[in-house]
Amino acid sequence: MTTARRTQAERSAATIAKLVDATIEAIEQVGYHSTSLGEISTRAGVSKAAIFRHFDSRMDLVVAAADEVRRRHMAAVAELRLPENTTGPVDLVALIQLARTQIRSDINTVWLELLVAARTEPELRTRIAPVLRELYDEVEELGISALAPDLPPEAARLLVTSLIHMFDGEAILRTTYPRPELEEARIEYVAAAYRTLTGPTDPGR
Repeated sequence: MTTARRTQAERSAATIAKLVDATIEAIEQVGYHSTSLGEISTRAGVSKAAIFRHFDSRMDLVVAAADEVRRRHMAAVAELRLPENTTGPVDLVALIQLARTQIRSDINTVWLELLVAARTEPELRTRIAPVLRELYDEVEELGISALAPDLPPEAARLLVTSLIHMFDGEAILRTTYPRPELEEARIEYVAAAYRTLTGPTDPGR
């Protein structure tokens, strides 16, 4: 049995995917500043020279990795966009738990690393800002859709972004100072605040 030979475009796409995956893995495991071209090259099994056939700089590769993290985040919660999940009452506790789980995932460590590094690196800050804006726009749009018609768009946007900020803080602190009892209580308090905002609701929500 013979297999068709891959085209140049297919080989190029496969190499780019390996490099992006290796960059994500490196930032997650050794941190942004230790993610050198040598580190990426070793993890991807691709020579440094080959990297520059696909990316003009390390920064371009980092930005591509950030965009892939954004894409994976949205793919993980894509089921919330389905019509059957947006026409009935939202299960807020499940939604909050999904947000927390995604923010605590290993891949979100990449975003936390990049955001901290961007504070003191103007080029990184400038380059990843559009990717971050796109991620937040998508998340806010998803939140507005999932919480309608219980909350108006601005209230839904505020709730969703507040949850992200809260769980980002948890994700950073829990490694050094875990407080599981408080972390679990937060979900019920947020759900209770939501019910106060929206008035009487189905007891199962």
